[in-house]
Amino acid sequence: MKATTILGLDFGERRIGVALSDIGKTIATGLMTIDCKQNPNYFETLGDIIREEGVEAIVVGYPLRTDGKVVAGGKTEIVDTFIIKLESSFKLPVYREDEAFTSQMAAQSLKARGGGGGGRSNGKRGKRGRQADKSEIDRVAACFILQDYLDAALNSKSKNPIGDE
Repeated sequence: MKATTILGLDFGERRIGVALSDIGKTIATGLMTIDCKQNPNYFETLGDIIREEGVEAIVVGYPLRTDGKVVAGGKTEIVDTFIIKLESSFKLPVYREDEAFTSQMAAQSLKARGGGGGGRSNGKRGKRGRQADKSEIDRVAACFILQDYLDAALNSKSKNPIGDE
């Protein structure tokens, strides 16, 4: 039996941050950011990743309010539509994970490492520099989303062991 991984996605209409778990399903690593405008066939790209990396499940960042409630309309409907398309295209379980503050955490993390992270710079970066920052933020946000899911799954297994998997 081939070792499997879990795919994490920070979905946006412009870009999709992509992260992947290790085969032990304990650590999330940023893989890439897909620019949906430059790559309108991004579902093919996701399919390639799913096949090549042996993905068994997908985790998608889900826009909840800070009180944890889902608000009908707008962004949640767009993400729900994306999730339905993922489920029908890849026949894999898709899990929703609260994405609250993941972009801000990603920006802070990148800034702390000296990797940009959005915000204003000295004005010399231009549009391409800002787009690169946003692309990095989306990739790192996908890591936070997936890592939150992995940590919760690991924590629930340690409380309720489920045999040898």
